[in-house]
Amino acid sequence: MQLQRSSLPIHISLGISLLLLIAGLVPGSAAAQSAAVCGPAPAVKAALDKLPEQTPTQTNWQFHQQHLDALQDLLRQYPGDVFVQKSYIESMRGRSEKDKATAEYKALYEQHPESAPLAYQYGLILEGRQSAEAIKLFKLALQKDPNFALPHLELASLYSTAVFSDKDQRVANLKAFLEACPSSFQGYESLARTDDQDLQRNYAAKLRAMLASGNDADAVGAYPTLWSLEFKVHSPSEYGPLRQQVGIDLERLRQLKLEDKRQWYEALQEGYKLVNQQEQSDWADEQEEIRFPSPWSLPAMSKWRKDHHYPSEDAAAELKKAYFSDRLPQTTQWLKERPNTTFIWMWRLNTMEHLEDVSSADVMAAVDQTMKVMMSNAGPEGPGSGEYFNVAEVLSKKHLDPEREVELARKGLDKWAIEAKEPYYDCWATKDNLEDDKFYQSNSRLQGLGFEADGYLQLKQSDKAQIVLAHMDERLEEFKSLAGDKQDRKKTYGGHLATYWGLMARQAEIEGRKLDAMAYYEHALLARLDAQQKPETGMKDELAGDAHRLWTSLGGTEGGWKLWYGRRADALVNQAVLTWEDANQPLAAFELADLNGKTWNMASLKGKTTFLNFWASW
Repeated sequence: MQLQRSSLPIHISLGISLLLLIAGLVPGSAAAQSAAVCGPAPAVKAALDKLPEQTPTQTNWQFHQQHLDALQDLLRQYPGDVFVQKSYIESMRGRSEKDKATAEYKALYEQHPESAPLAYQYGLILEGRQSAEAIKLFKLALQKDPNFALPHLELASLYSTAVFSDKDQRVANLKAFLEACPSSFQGYESLARTDDQDLQRNYAAKLRAMLASGNDADAVGAYPTLWSLEFKVHSPSEYGPLRQQVGIDLERLRQLKLEDKRQWYEALQEGYKLVNQQEQSDWADEQEEIRFPSPWSLPAMSKWRKDHHYPSEDAAAELKKAYFSDRLPQTTQWLKERPNTTFIWMWRLNTMEHLEDVSSADVMAAVDQTMKVMMSNAGPEGPGSGEYFNVAEVLSKKHLDPEREVELARKGLDKWAIEAKEPYYDCWATKDNLEDDKFYQSNSRLQGLGFEADGYLQLKQSDKAQIVLAHMDERLEEFKSLAGDKQDRKKTYGGHLATYWGLMARQAEIEGRKLDAMAYYEHALLARLDAQQKPETGMKDELAGDAHRLWTSLGGTEGGWKLWYGRRADALVNQAVLTWEDANQPLAAFELADLNGKTWNMASLKGKTTFLNFWASW
């Protein structure tokens, strides 16, 4: 059935309609699509490049709606274009949007199972949620139209993940895509993330030849990929000539003077790092931030953070006070330029939490504005549980507005219950990752329960606190099992156990059961000592203070307190901070060169005590 575009009703509730998608994807249209499958047509490319970017004054939700509106216009203009559809799929945010779009694409595919583009698009939206089914759909799309190369790129990506890892399939699909689309920069980006040096060497030469005459923003943006490939296929002893070549490339890039293109600055940043010209790299970074201001950060923030490192929990109290005293007026300035950035408001609250001379009115004003910004950024589905808990923690530590603390804790726990049902991103759903996720989810719930109980106790509502504490006790048993024998997890469990017994002690005091309360305080302090958790320097140790106060009121002496608790607490404070835990995992073979050109590998380090610092660029 051929549908005429002029006859289509325009009804878009979320971003697309079924009829709108069908136009251009009817049976027989797949072959026409496949002729230009390596990249969007020039008009489509230009339209996609003009999609709006978030401005510093927009909330995340405002931008999301603006971006979706712009995509709806493109869907009307190019209803059958796979690249517009892919951009739409990638724009999906939140469970409800993804569920609705998944149902629409599923219905479309079931109506037109012969369409390779629809099989591909349905597979795209299933990635991460039903990736095994996505793999089947990508393979089906290739069977339906072998010239439709885009599924190869998705398969190469999926076969590089932990759950679906398959080196042979990854390389085969990547090679098939590069052969079909040798001018697509996407394929080279994926190639740079593999370890097949023969393939990398071959296509690195092709990419360099292609970039030799490329002067547009996309070609300039591909230079970091080229450099990555070239360094990967050469030994460290050959890095000198490579850096010289990068220097030549940088001269060429500077002459292009693409000051209005983000890719130009990004390529310069990376290139200057490779030739060890950090000042020039910093210049490119600063210029990019000026011309393309981030909606979340700003150059002044980046500079201040480089010059002021966040103090560790056991840093000297005076150093912490100086740091936070300096950061408070900085957040005032940053928020004038980024008033709708949630994490800067969270920084401000965290700063106030660590300063005693901030008025309650100022803290509450910051809490009010943080909540307003949180809600505006989150949209209809609301903030995440962690954001609710972060604000509740400030109220708890400052002993402010316990009713609101309870409210925030309850909202956070309600959101937690929704989040806990969300499936883990299935491409990385290994046994270890799932165990980690379950542990940290349980950790977050215990935090929320602790804030809820604390609020009730501040309100002297012992009966309500008792219900929450009973729930907390049950969850602690589960958490202990999740902690297992891992030392860091056992310490986290010990911290929650100390919090629980501290809350139990406060409840007993409210009810006049002082001896019970003293016993509970003892459990709390011992749990904290056993977990080797120190009170944060510069912050009042309320647990020990409350226990000491009750000890004294019951006739306890200062010497007895020192003998029972003080000596062990002092020893813990003086203990070295750095601890080690066996990873019990083999280290993969490697060969790396340092900035001086010296090569390091497993053989050169064998038999030596070695400190390895692993990091990730995200």
